Amino acid sequence: SSGINAEYGLDSWFPGSLTDRDKTVLTQQFNANFPLHYKDAMREHPNFGYGSVGCYNWWRGLVRELYLSSHIDMRDYQFSFVFDDTYKQFRSNKCWEMFPETLPVLRELQSRGVDVVVTSDFDQCLVYILNQHGLFKPDDISNSLIKEVITSYEQGVAKPELLELVKEKWDIIAHAGDSLERDVVGAERVGVLPIFLDRRKSGVCKDHPSVETLSGILDHVK
Repeated sequence: SSGINAEYGLDSWFPGSLTDRDKTVLTQQFNANFPLHYKDAMREHPNFGYGSVGCYNWWRGLVRELYLSSHIDMRDYQFSFVFDDTYKQFRSNKCWEMFPETLPVLRELQSRGVDVVVTSDFDQCLVYILNQHGLFKPDDISNSLIKEVITSYEQGVAKPELLELVKEKWDIIAHAGDSLERDVVGAERVGVLPIFLDRRKSGVCKDHPSVETLSGILDHVK
């Protein structure tokens, strides 16, 4: 953005000011390179650095490699400013938008007496994000739409194995997610109803309930 460009001197990497084309090219490079560096980082330090570098340094290393692969070599102090500001926003609700049906569905499940537990292959940032959206209130669980947030970073294991740990604590009646391998298979392993969230309308899940929005979950969880 122009704010970051002005604050951190990104124009110094180019002969003139950043044009719209420059920004478009950089965005394309970032989007193309991110999945590659994500996989490398997850391979070197699984579960966002659980038990090793920690999630802050995990993301810092990934973003550093992302900049370098896009031919942006910042000085250390420049990168620290850029990363810390980005990481702060990443941990807030500024970078994350709820689907429109999220609140109504969670409120309806709460009215039915169904406790919602979020299980995610993510790090502790998820707790802050859900809290800032007003969905998870760890200090007021009785009035919280989400009763617990369990992440792969916290437990040191990802889905589908993560669901086995959740089943030891909660009496799960159904598990909804958008991954056949992690969510559907994971639910099958622990003997609960898998609900495949198929927002892309792929139709790939044939053997279990498939819904296009969270609202569809209400038809399967009474």
